[in-house]
Amino acid sequence: MARRTNLTLLAALLAAFATGVLALWVGESRAWIVTWAHGAAGFAVLLLVRWKVPVVRRGLRRARPDTGAAVATAAVAVAMLATGIAHSLGVSALGSVTVLGIHIALALALLPLVAMHVFNRPQRPRRGDLTRAGFLRLAGLAVLAVAVKAAFEGTLGASRAATGSLRRDQPIPTSWLDDSTPAVDAGEWRDRIAGLAPRSVTCALDCTSGWYSVNRWSGVAVADLLGPVPPGTRSVLVSSHTGYSRRFDVADLPQLLLATELDGRDLPSANGGPARLVVPGRRGFWWVKWVSSIEPSGRSPWWQLPFPLN
Repeated sequence: MARRTNLTLLAALLAAFATGVLALWVGESRAWIVTWAHGAAGFAVLLLVRWKVPVVRRGLRRARPDTGAAVATAAVAVAMLATGIAHSLGVSALGSVTVLGIHIALALALLPLVAMHVFNRPQRPRRGDLTRAGFLRLAGLAVLAVAVKAAFEGTLGASRAATGSLRRDQPIPTSWLDDSTPAVDAGEWRDRIAGLAPRSVTCALDCTSGWYSVNRWSGVAVADLLGPVPPGTRSVLVSSHTGYSRRFDVADLPQLLLATELDGRDLPSANGGPARLVVPGRRGFWWVKWVSSIEPSGRSPWWQLPFPLN
């Protein structure tokens, strides 16, 4: 029983981690099914606590050198689940840090701890695990987790976007990882966009730290800025003064806007001014801030990491 509980809990944690990563990456229109699956996986972990607690108690009664690490793993897992539920209840931030941001940080910290725990206390699957009864147990857990998720959303869950983000009136000045607001000449793009037709779009900026805001962004179309792209162009590389960059398929050009205004005012530097990229339908890490250059490229749009490291 303990071995099956541990294996099932490991599977639920891996499902929660995989769907959590995928939820940050997929576009807004396709995110709902992934975020829903992520929530159901989280509730599956909670449901398994009933069977895991006796296993933990027996383990604590044994003197093992890795007991401290196991307790730390459990503590991080509990904190991760707590912050995930808090965000779903509508708790936006703790001080200057979003609750979802803390949840993601805890999930990343938990991954190596779980790997070490599995290495120290291996639970090897057996041929007898692949039985009809075993399948029915897993299916029953999955159905129950989905039912609990549905009940939670119908009663306690806060109103959220399909991505799970909570609404804000204005974009929060955030940066990717260790980026900080650079010193940029406010008139850097003035001459480059002079004479181009102004464009505006009202859309949601959905940040992976757990918030979104719907605002009016104004500037110029990237397609107008570049003009006819050279033959052989497969992507467009948009770079920031911080060294951050994202690569876009040429087919995405009609959607890209270089914004210099937010809700009719000059774009604040904390929000990416004097110019930032606006990409309706994509998560916030695609919206390159403090744009320094936009260049056609012969490289494939997939020639980049799914999540940038700088």
